[in-house]
Amino acid sequence: MSTNTSYRAGLEQQFQADWVSFFATFARFEHALIKAPYLKHSKTGVTAEAGWAGFAADLGAGFLETCRADPDMEKLFTNPPMLLKVDQGEESSWKKARAINSVADWFLVVKDVRNNLFHGDISPHSEREERLIIAAQRVLDLAYAAALARADNPKMVEFCEAFRFRK
Repeated sequence: MSTNTSYRAGLEQQFQADWVSFFATFARFEHALIKAPYLKHSKTGVTAEAGWAGFAADLGAGFLETCRADPDMEKLFTNPPMLLKVDQGEESSWKKARAINSVADWFLVVKDVRNNLFHGDISPHSEREERLIIAAQRVLDLAYAAALARADNPKMVEFCEAFRFRK
């Protein structure tokens, strides 16, 4: 029996290398956060989800200031991705982007970039979107480097170990 895959026609031409790299990095981050364990919920029996807020707290407020000083991330601060919200009548529309007041908020903005890309509402040839993706990747790169520097924190050490692919 053959499967009709025509609904995917042209998809591979839409994804650029930096998009794929960002997807893969984000996915490994979430995996490593869960393994560290930085968990969104710690109740037994609930689905394990990445706890970005705990990771952000361990990085500390200085991480956000480091990001603010990085010109590659300016676009994320000045023009972050908007949020798709449900309106009355089960319609949806784009709403104001979230405020960035903490490191936890900062990671939510990175997640917003991932969500907009993953769920298909990013224009594949938009310079703005490309800059957001590159900036979000830079945030993850700096966060990993900051975690590596925290050998005094066992969860950060476990996060860095869990991030690596094992054979």
